[in-house]
Amino acid sequence: MVTTRNCSQWRSLTPSDALNAHSNNGLSAKLIHITGFIDFLNPAIQDLVMQGSVIVLQRNLVDQAVYDAMEYFQGMGKPVVVDLDDAYHILPWSNPAHKFWLEMNDNKHVGILEEGLRRSNGLLAPNRLLLSDWAHVAQGYYLPNFAEKKWWENLPNREEIKKEAGLEDKIIIGWGGSVSHYDSWWGSGIREAAKRVCERHPNVVWMICGNDPRIYDQLPVSRAQKIQQPGVEPTKWPSIVKVFDIGIAPLFGPYDQRRSWIKGLEYMLAGVPWIATVGEPYRDLSQFGALIKNDVDEWEGTLEEYVTKISSYQEMANQYTELATAWFASNQTDTYKNVFESIINNSRERSGVGRLPGIYYVSPEGIKTPA
Repeated sequence: MVTTRNCSQWRSLTPSDALNAHSNNGLSAKLIHITGFIDFLNPAIQDLVMQGSVIVLQRNLVDQAVYDAMEYFQGMGKPVVVDLDDAYHILPWSNPAHKFWLEMNDNKHVGILEEGLRRSNGLLAPNRLLLSDWAHVAQGYYLPNFAEKKWWENLPNREEIKKEAGLEDKIIIGWGGSVSHYDSWWGSGIREAAKRVCERHPNVVWMICGNDPRIYDQLPVSRAQKIQQPGVEPTKWPSIVKVFDIGIAPLFGPYDQRRSWIKGLEYMLAGVPWIATVGEPYRDLSQFGALIKNDVDEWEGTLEEYVTKISSYQEMANQYTELATAWFASNQTDTYKNVFESIINNSRERSGVGRLPGIYYVSPEGIKTPA
């Protein structure tokens, strides 16, 4: 597998490391930045890419240069699949990327993405609805997000971490995310539910993690009952999750329904009982957490249940931790292998289909013409 490196840890680096650490399965991986990939006539780039059986292009279908690189390697017999873990075609207005994808030049970049998918050999995604959205232009391959084993093993004790942070007498309800989660809080009913629960339980503290201050600032609880935890590097994130007594994953609208199961899996690996909005992202983990409808009373009642019976819920969550290790990337190399074999088999009928941009041929008339 060859993939560009301008992408998430979950979709590129973790899978690559897992495959390279288990060479007995016959797979290996190399990461190439998109700026290198589009320099496809460079012999050094060709030496890297042509060793692969499948090329995974992560997200970067944004202009003709990427088309050219993709189609060059298709012309050389290499299937190219696109990997998406975000619903760019339905980004909400609150997401800063909305302007790029859905406002500039009449949705120009979504159109480029769609055309690139049409020219590809398929779409990889960690969400079935996302695959369904693009099924009219690309063959879909479901590939969940699997976790980085070394980050989630041997986590510190929750009580010790909380004591060190001066939170030993608090019940921490935790969440972390990027700027793309703003609507999740406004549409799910969780904000009003948080206010009601905090009014009854002064020992409850909400820990909002990430570098977007909007959710923390607008959470309607007292400052004594909320903490803004700045973003941390990925290797330190599991220790932050371990602080949580309860993890939450609110979703709202069609965009959120195209997310992956990351939050639920992280909570399981850290032994954190969790509550999420019902829907596609967490349906495969439904037996390990509470999936509820978006409603203030639903959120309030479920949070109240967890807060008042926290010990029993944490005991239950601890039992799921070992089960969750099955979803370490290093334990899923057969899954990766099966997906890539399917891509190769399904692409054989298109083998060699593609252009060789930058290459000139001599026509029967002796005139050089571009491919």
